[in-house]
Amino acid sequence: MWSVLPTVQTAVIDEPHARFQKNSPVLAEWTFCGVECVLTTGVVAYDVDMTGHDDRFDIVTLVVRAREGDIDAFESLVDRYETKLLRFCLRTLGGRQDAEDVVQDTLVQAWKSMNTLSEPAAFGTWIYRLASNKCTDMLRRRMARPSDAQDPDDMRIHADNRVSVEKSVEARTALEHFSEVLQTLSSQQRVTWVLHQMEGLSYAEVATTLGVSEGSVRGRIHRARAALVEGMEGWT
Repeated sequence: MWSVLPTVQTAVIDEPHARFQKNSPVLAEWTFCGVECVLTTGVVAYDVDMTGHDDRFDIVTLVVRAREGDIDAFESLVDRYETKLLRFCLRTLGGRQDAEDVVQDTLVQAWKSMNTLSEPAAFGTWIYRLASNKCTDMLRRRMARPSDAQDPDDMRIHADNRVSVEKSVEARTALEHFSEVLQTLSSQQRVTWVLHQMEGLSYAEVATTLGVSEGSVRGRIHRARAALVEGMEGWT
């Protein structure tokens, strides 16, 4: 019913971005899924897309109509959130096919469950929670079975045009290693890390999305950061 955009990079590369602060020496830079990433000594910073629709009244109107069975209204909601959901799932899961499958499943579930959404203004948080739960389930299933090393090409890695060939190779290698370290996090830590550090959600927004306390979010981020720093120690 709903098609996923063929490339995330095309969808977000031309939009304004807000940079997370970068204070540590830079080890490598790369572009990942349309997001400029900077690998530093102990910190990973990202240029995260912060644009999007913020017309609260319009969202409420669309949700109310969708709950009444208006498919066009739901399509409008899909137009607003599909790319964001795909980006989130791709960053969380790594594999594009898995990310697309989760997005499609999320949208189907959202359409079938619209009547369970009591607060129309909370649609964004609600649909992110659906996607987060599905990503967590998929990560747990992966951990329960052996899997081959992830194909770096599946993660759509592109070296930044501003760096030399040597830097491009270094950046690719760094991202491959960071990706491997990221996969060692627990499913809860990984989803929380992606929402906060890569999607730019505040602690409060992540807590609401995942249905946990801000303290739990901070704890997960702290443990995830410690694990990532330890895993990237050889790159400092």
